[in-house]
Amino acid sequence: MTLKNQDKTSPSILFWVISIIALLWYLMDMSAFFMRVFISEKSLLAMSENQRQQIQNTPFWVNFVFAFEVFGGTLGSVGLLLRKKWALALFVISLLGVLAQTTYLYFLSNSIALMGWMVIVMPLFAIGIGSGLIVHARSSISKGWLR
Repeated sequence: MTLKNQDKTSPSILFWVISIIALLWYLMDMSAFFMRVFISEKSLLAMSENQRQQIQNTPFWVNFVFAFEVFGGTLGSVGLLLRKKWALALFVISLLGVLAQTTYLYFLSNSIALMGWMVIVMPLFAIGIGSGLIVHARSSISKGWLR
């Protein structure tokens, strides 16, 4: 295949749909990140005691890896839309951030007791999305859609 033919390789509609949905997902996740990191005293006081404890007792490193998840995923999604191979590396970084957060939530904190079943479900959902986007990026690279 010549360079000229490679330029004609167009991603499928599904590629674009997945990439746009991924960006929207990570933008919502970014919103949650900023709300958590920059939460006001007034917002904290409006929460239940369990929610307040969860946020106030979260170590710095958990928010740090949350940032890797959010910014890695957002930039990875932008990379997909720009059709760049580096999107894959950013999705891997994002997934590592999710796994680190999940380790804290499941094994190093009392988050499940404080917050209930959503603490179990949401990280699994995020791991599934992150893993799926890694597969999507790898597949897109092998098809020549990402350069």
